[in-house]
Amino acid sequence: MRLKALFLATLLLTGCSAEWHLSTAVRKNPQLLKPTTMIVTDTVVTEPIAVRDTVTLSHVDTVEIVKDRFRVKIMRSYDTLIIDGGCDSDTIVRTVRVDVPQLVSIESGFQRVQRYTFWGLVSLLLIAIAILVVRKSIRL
Repeated sequence: MRLKALFLATLLLTGCSAEWHLSTAVRKNPQLLKPTTMIVTDTVVTEPIAVRDTVTLSHVDTVEIVKDRFRVKIMRSYDTLIIDGGCDSDTIVRTVRVDVPQLVSIESGFQRVQRYTFWGLVSLLLIAIAILVVRKSIRL
């Protein structure tokens, strides 16, 4: 009964910490420690803006002014002046470089104590099992 309790206590009181798992992963794949740079593309789409207005005049004529994305069209049809203008939609793409920090693996003193405690308890458990086996073999 005491052996089962000792074994159960050994299992419950020991465990692997996150640092241990990280150091094991780094030992298996050292590429994890290399810093990496990710490129993030941010896209903003602006909506088109349209403005319309009407003024009454005479004569027939059309004038169109275009500068960059802004356009104005003035159409004169006898006594009506139609003004059509607006700004076309645009897509703004911005590329940002983001440096991703590298992994830092530091073994703490508590982790070292925990590891030695685990192996000490395992050793005590094996010694207790060996003593029980020897006692039973002497009785027979």
